[in-house]
Amino acid sequence: MPEMNYAKKLRSWSLRDAADAGQLLEVTCQFCRTTYRFFPHDLLKLTANVSLERLARRFRCERCDRSDYMGLTVRQIWGSEYGTLPVRRLVKVTTVKKPIWEDGVL
Repeated sequence: MPEMNYAKKLRSWSLRDAADAGQLLEVTCQFCRTTYRFFPHDLLKLTANVSLERLARRFRCERCDRSDYMGLTVRQIWGSEYGTLPVRRLVKVTTVKKPIWEDGVL
C-alpha cells in the first residue's frame, strides 16, 4: 500500500476538524527536539480556523527561539495516554498595552 502524503493531509484538515474529532496537535522543534502538545479548541480561542499546514508556521520554540524548524503532527488520544501525556492548556489571555508616540510641531 502506498504511503500517504502527510503534508497533503494537513492541507485539507482544519483546526475546527481536529477539535471536533478530539485530536491533539503535537508541535515539535526539529532543531532542539522539544515537543509541545496542544488541544485544538484552546488554539481556536487565539486564532481563526486555519488549515493545519499553515498553523505550524505560527509557532516559535520557547527553548531555542526559532520558528523555521517547527513541525506539526496530528495525534489521536488513546485511553492509556490519559494521565501520563503532558499537554499545554490555555489558562488566560492577557493584553499588553504599548504606547505609540508621534512627534509633532506645536
